[in-house]
Amino acid sequence: MKSKNLKNYVIGTLLVTILILVSIMIKNDRSLGIPFPVHEDAKVRAADIEIPLFLYVFFSQRSCRDCLEVLQVLNDLPPRFIVTGIVPESELKNEKELRAITGAAFPLLPLSRFSKKHIPWYAPTVIGVSPKGKIIFSLPGVPGEKEYMETFLKSLYEKTYPYFLSDQVRE
Repeated sequence: MKSKNLKNYVIGTLLVTILILVSIMIKNDRSLGIPFPVHEDAKVRAADIEIPLFLYVFFSQRSCRDCLEVLQVLNDLPPRFIVTGIVPESELKNEKELRAITGAAFPLLPLSRFSKKHIPWYAPTVIGVSPKGKIIFSLPGVPGEKEYMETFLKSLYEKTYPYFLSDQVRE
């Protein structure tokens, strides 16, 4: 009798555990489908570009100095790349000092304008976003990544351009 009760208890526990895990997976799947918010300023800057690629770089003046060399690559990209920096509000108050320390030459926005679901755990991180708000990639900035970042972005754009073009045609 006791083994039958124990068996029922174990089966019940497993079913409840499976139900909880499935609900968590469904919740996460829905939250991952939330498009990345393409900021209005970025849309205005992209108005003359047929198919832009939006790049959002999350960073701070406290980020690793060698890691911030990717900002120089982002400063020098062709116009089809619309770069926007995302920084903590407290650092945005001293924007001139922040730009002097990091070398960022692109527009900056406060971190508070973005959902916590879109904020990376590591800074600096570059997030590439399609014109429709789909996240294409997330690439952390690490020391020595300057050349890789430049090659990666140019190659990525060339390979995804036909996809973006067909995506626009379907609208």
